[in-house]
Amino acid sequence: MTEEVYRDEYVRALFDRMGPTYDFVNWVSSFGFSSLWRRVCVRRAKVQAGDVVCDMMAGAGECWPHLPPGWSSLVAIDFSPEMVARQKRRRARLVGPFRTLCENATATSLPDASVDCVISAFGLKTLSEEALGRFAMEIERILKPGGRFALIEISRADGWTLGPLYRWYLGSVIPWVGKLCLGDIECYRMLGEYTAAFGSCAHVAPVLRRAGLLVEVQEHFFGCATSLVGVKR
Repeated sequence: MTEEVYRDEYVRALFDRMGPTYDFVNWVSSFGFSSLWRRVCVRRAKVQAGDVVCDMMAGAGECWPHLPPGWSSLVAIDFSPEMVARQKRRRARLVGPFRTLCENATATSLPDASVDCVISAFGLKTLSEEALGRFAMEIERILKPGGRFALIEISRADGWTLGPLYRWYLGSVIPWVGKLCLGDIECYRMLGEYTAAFGSCAHVAPVLRRAGLLVEVQEHFFGCATSLVGVKR
């Protein structure tokens, strides 16, 4: 993978192109597991009554239906204008204060120690190693002391017997599903490329620890997804 494909402009344009079909293609091509894993991510964040929740790299807001009732306010961060525009459908169903910031999740305008809980699903793979460091520092900065975070990402399932078949499916079949839905095979092919280069969340855990966060890693469905959950000291 070249540095070019991790540049903000490249990733933003990619998600702007995928925006109209992204949640549908994800759901269909994962046989519903993308929704299940988002639910797992939100559940592991242990959102509590009165919490200020920040959804980083929020996409079209696919995690929001899984939020438990009682949260105080929700802030959605995404730098894709198309994804932010598509959040309006889900925003109408939310009960409680809400705002969207069309900003880079590695450098937001949120005040220090202003958030109780951070969630993020399926955005880690598009961050370079340097950007992962900035993202970790941003989570540490905006979380209140004792604040919680949960992140989840599609992973390579290297230890699974059927891992090679799964990786072939990610790299070959999903792009054609995207082409059928969007008429554009390249952007969905890139999702497979990002996943292959990313590996799993295991290599992100040390980055979060260096930022001062306590974190643990968990595998889901034979390593087809991995998650990170932790707290700010």
